[in-house]
Amino acid sequence: MKGNKYSSLWWLLALALAVVVVIAMIDDIKIGEWTVKKAPVADFLFKEKTEKALTDSIEKDSIGLAEKPVEIKTDSLPQSLFIFGDSMTFNLALRLAQYAKENGHTIHSVNWDSSNTKIWAESDTLDYYINLYRPTHIFISLGSNELYFKDPYSRAPYVKTILSKIDTIPYVWIGPPNWKEDTGINNMLDEMCARGSFFRSEGMEFKRKKDNIHPTRESSALWIDSIMRWLPKSNHPFVANMPPDSIKKSNPNIVFLKALNK
Repeated sequence: MKGNKYSSLWWLLALALAVVVVIAMIDDIKIGEWTVKKAPVADFLFKEKTEKALTDSIEKDSIGLAEKPVEIKTDSLPQSLFIFGDSMTFNLALRLAQYAKENGHTIHSVNWDSSNTKIWAESDTLDYYINLYRPTHIFISLGSNELYFKDPYSRAPYVKTILSKIDTIPYVWIGPPNWKEDTGINNMLDEMCARGSFFRSEGMEFKRKKDNIHPTRESSALWIDSIMRWLPKSNHPFVANMPPDSIKKSNPNIVFLKALNK
């Protein structure tokens, strides 16, 4: 009997709770002149659930955006290539000219022996050749003659000036082929260049000439090959299929400038 008594009590409590929940879920109820207002329980529960679902959706979308890499389309149009810089430029230009010939691009080059960022920044040489050749993509080979500067960041203003001369033209700054550890020139160049525009050559293996500084012609060709394999990761890739062995030589249209002491 006692068990039945408590069982009945539990049923009554369950029924009362069910009534409260139903009233909470439905709209206001009018009984004569009396109105039973809808309880805010449902609003609270559903609002919390909706807000959580919305938050989860936003977070999911955000994670998806963060994980999805930005796809940069390869420029399929013929390019007008221009490579300029110090004495490393000539051998780089020879191989780059073979890529140009294979892929329907044109190329012009300026090799300025012993030049550095200061020389190029303070002269109108770069302005002149950009205006003359109207390049659509530029390669820069500078930094080797500043490898051991005590304060490489003092050259940052010159780098900034060079990049301002290039303006909106896509470019790749080819880092120096370190033969010894530098004092920070590579880090400075990496920081100054736009994302995807600096190719760090430091750490690569090179066969060098008798001066133990300049890469040989063959090694410079492999250097350009590495840059072209990296190009799809740059901020402006273009068609650069490797030239076949049948392309022995190609004219890089190179201009040689005399060295200056600066």
